[in-house]
Amino acid sequence: MLTETPSWAVVATVDEPPALLQAFVAWHLSLGAAQVFLYFDGPTAAGTVDFTHLPQVTVVACDAAHWDRFGKPRPHRHEIRQVRNAQDAYQRTAADWILHCDADEYLRAAMPVADVLAGVEAETECFILGVAERVHPMGKIGAELFDGAFRRPFQGPAKRGTAVFGADFKMTNRGLAGHAQGKAFVRTGRDLNMSIHRPRQPKSAQEVVSTRATNEVLELLHFEGLTPHHWFYKLSRMIRALNDHDGMPPSDHRRRQAEALMAAPDMAESLYHRLKSVDAPTIKSLVERGLWDDRAFDPAPVVTRYFAGQVADASPQAIDGWVEVNKTHVTGYLHK
Repeated sequence: MLTETPSWAVVATVDEPPALLQAFVAWHLSLGAAQVFLYFDGPTAAGTVDFTHLPQVTVVACDAAHWDRFGKPRPHRHEIRQVRNAQDAYQRTAADWILHCDADEYLRAAMPVADVLAGVEAETECFILGVAERVHPMGKIGAELFDGAFRRPFQGPAKRGTAVFGADFKMTNRGLAGHAQGKAFVRTGRDLNMSIHRPRQPKSAQEVVSTRATNEVLELLHFEGLTPHHWFYKLSRMIRALNDHDGMPPSDHRRRQAEALMAAPDMAESLYHRLKSVDAPTIKSLVERGLWDDRAFDPAPVVTRYFAGQVADASPQAIDGWVEVNKTHVTGYLHK
């Protein structure tokens, strides 16, 4: 076991509203991140938030010059761009560990993150974090962007999951509308290949030595769809990528979500509530299984600390306004 206190970094490829970027950076800096890497998938958006006063933050505009450094053109698939950027940060960081996640994912720690990582055995290269997804109890969407509670992946056969969650369980990944795999801290200096959820060894015959965090100590909170409109935009973007053969094949639950949205685009908000609003009997079942967490999450105080005088509007209305500006190139695919 390592006794010294390790440093850690976070990397994300981003195309998100300014308020979310500020929250992502401020929250992880407040937890002790030594570095935060932001790779702007839309390179012209790299200047929408001022990070110059934060030396821990590295902003990379993913323009032609950026991709030229890899010796290959810009990948068509978003997931490949994410992985290459994560690998770039893995090679650049001076931190002992790096977490590859998205800007709508936030660590929740019961103790200093560095202390948790210090307890990981030296031979362990991958520290896996479970995920809890934000939902709305009784269908009530709060006035604040990060309001709500969290549900964890269902453990057990799909038949039992359907009995708990109802017919829409088939549109989820073990009860979550997003991913249930979680993400991972990866130890640097081990010649690993970064990926979306888990790292890989350069030689496929080798295995990455991993261990898993407990939810009580360290967990990843996923705000999959900040507002119904934001969720609609994200799913529409995935549909566009699929129509253009510009993305990885979707998982079964994502495909079913996409099919439901394409079949009835005017019912997008209703679909959001079917997947993300939790009634009292379901909450009771989740509580009994240890899959429910109703502790509040509020990054606003740390955003104010790190971005004093320039805090972006984090209201749901502002997020929806950002979507309106950015959505025009995707919604047409719902009517094909």
